Amino acid sequence: MSVTVTSSNVVTIAPKFAPLTLLEKQQFTASVPGNAAAQWSVDGVAGGDAAAGTISASGLYAPGSAVGAHTIGATSAANASQTGTATVAVTDLAGIFTRHADGARTGENLQEYALTPAVVGGAGSFGKLFQCTLDGSAYAQPLYVANLLIANAVHNVIFVATENDSVYAFDADAPACVTYWHASFVNGTSIVPVPAAIPYQSSVLANWDILYQIGITGTPVINASSATLYVVAKTQETDQSNNVTYHDRLHALSLSTGSEQAHSPVDISATVSANSGPVSFTPLTQNQRPALLLSSYSGGTAVYIAWSSYGDLGTYNGWLMAYDAATLTQIAVWNDTPNGSEGGIWMSDGGIAVDSSGALFVSTGNGTFDDTADLVPPLSPNNDFGESFVKLDPSALTVSDYYTPSQNAAWTAQDEDLSSSGVSVLPDGLGPTGHLNLLVGSDKQGHLWLIDRDLMSRFSPTSDNTVQYLTLPNIAACSLNCTYSSPAYYNGTVYIGMTSSPLAAYSLTGGLFSASSGIATPASVSTETYQYPGPTPVISASPAGNAIVWVLDTYANGTATNGPQTTLGPAILRAYDAGNLATTLYSSSTLASDAAGNAVKFVEPVIANGKVYVGGAGTLTVYGVLQ
Repeated sequence: MSVTVTSSNVVTIAPKFAPLTLLEKQQFTASVPGNAAAQWSVDGVAGGDAAAGTISASGLYAPGSAVGAHTIGATSAANASQTGTATVAVTDLAGIFTRHADGARTGENLQEYALTPAVVGGAGSFGKLFQCTLDGSAYAQPLYVANLLIANAVHNVIFVATENDSVYAFDADAPACVTYWHASFVNGTSIVPVPAAIPYQSSVLANWDILYQIGITGTPVINASSATLYVVAKTQETDQSNNVTYHDRLHALSLSTGSEQAHSPVDISATVSANSGPVSFTPLTQNQRPALLLSSYSGGTAVYIAWSSYGDLGTYNGWLMAYDAATLTQIAVWNDTPNGSEGGIWMSDGGIAVDSSGALFVSTGNGTFDDTADLVPPLSPNNDFGESFVKLDPSALTVSDYYTPSQNAAWTAQDEDLSSSGVSVLPDGLGPTGHLNLLVGSDKQGHLWLIDRDLMSRFSPTSDNTVQYLTLPNIAACSLNCTYSSPAYYNGTVYIGMTSSPLAAYSLTGGLFSASSGIATPASVSTETYQYPGPTPVISASPAGNAIVWVLDTYANGTATNGPQTTLGPAILRAYDAGNLATTLYSSSTLASDAAGNAVKFVEPVIANGKVYVGGAGTLTVYGVLQ
């Protein structure tokens, strides 16, 4: 135990605050008046106990079985009136293994005990801790694994993928940016050897949608049970005869070493039947933007991958494919417009969603819709599902249900995508009588839908018979480019970020949103307004509450809705009281020293074990409690 002489009558403990996982230990030191020894306690119990955790005579704390905040006490052995305290916040969070926190895409981490409104909103108590350098932009969300056996010890690890076709494994807590491994899929390092493998060059596609290079865009997914990270990397390859080919490959990497697992990688290809003949997957024009999903199917566990395009360039379709997680065997393929065109599955980097039954849900963009089997009189369907919300069987990837707005043709003609927004599966039983299980989504025009997942109402040319079909407020400000984000859910409230609008919270009462004249009524809004692309909110809370809504303002990302913009600047991390978004708890724009790296659009922060991780253009920025 480290002790120093002080004239104060108070024992000072360092650190004052420590976020921990169940397997971490923390060394505390005490400065005791008169150089006396310190007697340690946990929650008032000398030496602690099995629930709150134990602390040795030298100040080494080991968590117990009870998660949450615990008080570390140090008392002078010479004078019992001389005491001091510190706090530990112990979490049982195993990790953030997929984008938007879970397969339902709710965005909520309910195992966060360190970051409370009091801590985050306290003057000088929360801010930037450190920043790590990346070899490219991180359009994909970082992923977090707690208590991973790596480098012959147990560490918390943050995984970051870049458009330069790299994946990094950083120590999640080390300011020195300790890198446990760095996997690269270029220059023949981790894929089948080729003379030259590089990320797609944006100039090849004349595309402003993703800047400079295109490598890994969709957020990877982690299988914790097999300690495997799945990621799709795009490469542009030139052989010895100067022939250029383009590839999407599915890689399965060891979490501990970054090495390719059995059967990895797989060069992705697919062909489906259509009325005019076979339609094949074309890697060059297909954008693997949505986050990957790991979920169950009839044969085990599968990795689900979806595609859109690059700014509507070239010939493309919306594709969804399933690969067995163990063997990387392709088990099913779905093309959403096999007899038509377009229909990209965009969702602004949001993920394929899954409900408790295992059914999959996506939204599709402007494209052909002609599945008219439900019309009276019935017409021959062509199985094209552009501009729709679609439910799919996880084993065969066949359409089991869908909802297509009555105005789909007009919206498609105007490039008004449903799929500009991600979808979220709300908790079972939350909806109104007769429609208990709900899906929530938005679109470019700022509509807001609640859809019955068990009876999606399909298509009518004259009506839109969903649970609720509303318009979000402020659509006059955002015009026809309103929602490019995914909703988040917490405790009966849905949070949505639009462009040219504040962040807004919409409460569900009796399973429905409050509304007036077809316009949703927010329960609270932020004082800050967000421009394109608008923020995707995420939630941190504990079972006791203390909920915070976190967002990134990524306006200075270098792209716009109608072409390049010259503005490049830091992303801004903000935190709000989830009960009242008018209360801003923190903004990284307040202090220059808190600035994140330059912004990348559609990125969302990751909150885990007392820290907030922000991917950006060549950087990973980490925020947390300041000591």
